[in-house]
Amino acid sequence: MTCLPWLRAARLQLHTIGITPLLLGSVAAWHEQGSFEWMRLLTAGTIGFLLHLATAFFNDVADIRTDAANGSRSLFSGGSGVIVEGLLRRSALEAAAIRAVLVAIFLTYILVAFLQAHWGVFLLVGWGLMAGIGYSLPPLKIAYRGGGELLVLATYSFALVWFGYFVQAGPVHSQLPWVLSLPIGFAVFAMITVTQFPDKEADRQAKKRSLVILIGESRSLRLVAGAIFLSVLSVLVALLTGAVPLLAGVLSLLCLPLVYSILRIIKQNERGPNMYAKLCQGTLLLTLWLGLGPACGLILEYWSR
Repeated sequence: MTCLPWLRAARLQLHTIGITPLLLGSVAAWHEQGSFEWMRLLTAGTIGFLLHLATAFFNDVADIRTDAANGSRSLFSGGSGVIVEGLLRRSALEAAAIRAVLVAIFLTYILVAFLQAHWGVFLLVGWGLMAGIGYSLPPLKIAYRGGGELLVLATYSFALVWFGYFVQAGPVHSQLPWVLSLPIGFAVFAMITVTQFPDKEADRQAKKRSLVILIGESRSLRLVAGAIFLSVLSVLVALLTGAVPLLAGVLSLLCLPLVYSILRIIKQNERGPNMYAKLCQGTLLLTLWLGLGPACGLILEYWSR
């Protein structure tokens, strides 16, 4: 039973959005360079996992006030609630987050010094540390000052795809990681924005300036719909211009039924917990597929050469 609060605090259901872009970047490097190091991928994945844990723990520490006022906590929003419910102490989460950060830094050293990854991975891990700590904690507190959604967009798309690519290939000049990152970026932006809807009243009391509070619920919903549309449009443009391999683009477009269902839910505009839960699930699945779909396509393209 003692492990359950820690599993809840880890919020593993959201960690999946960090694994798929990292994997996609690694597969993209293999597709272009023809070499793949499993130990580098496993080490990079562990680093990403540790940074996610630190982010989740620090977020719970920073959001005690808003979590205490939140009566609509779910798997996707409202924090884990382990501190406000007395399941774990604040000091325990802070200590665990710091240990996760230290081990992530040590593993980055191992990645460079012993697994011979390019030293530039330190910069990408540094971005992950800044994003994970600065999202909620002072002095940056980006989620409280506005811009948290954009930080999540950049981190869970461009930074992680490039991290996976860079770990395998080093500083190779390629447009492919940028092209593959863009659809994920739009989808993850939609997802993180949707997760703010159930928390808006608690966030308002805690003076947390999420996008929903800054521009309102109706405009935020339209922005979510626009981001979903752009995620598909960016795949189509990349496919038609040849910026992405054919199978990677085609498999990405298998998300079209899911996109239709998400946009249909938004159009129906039946606001409430049920709608937000469906949108959270739909945008999470879209984010996952826009990482897994093109990765599968790149693997099939490589094997068919």
